[in-house]
Amino acid sequence: MLSGILNSDKAINTNIAIMRAFIEVRKVLLQQTDIREQLREIKERMGEHDTQLNQIYDAMENLLDEKAAQRKWDERQQIGFKPSN
Repeated sequence: MLSGILNSDKAINTNIAIMRAFIEVRKVLLQQTDIREQLREIKERMGEHDTQLNQIYDAMENLLDEKAAQRKWDERQQIGFKPSN
């Protein structure tokens, strides 16, 4: 406050420095708001990706289960009539 009232070069330079400091603080605060918004968007995307990845994993497990069931069916011991060679 005093640097705004006094009329010396040092007081004027101090007042300018104080104003620049406030401007920088305001810029940092605005950037933090942008960063928070970006983090929120990233969290939302990650949630969507988690859901999609879970669906992919479930589909892969189903395919693997079907493949295992088919393999067991193909490797079973045949019963019934067996032609002799």
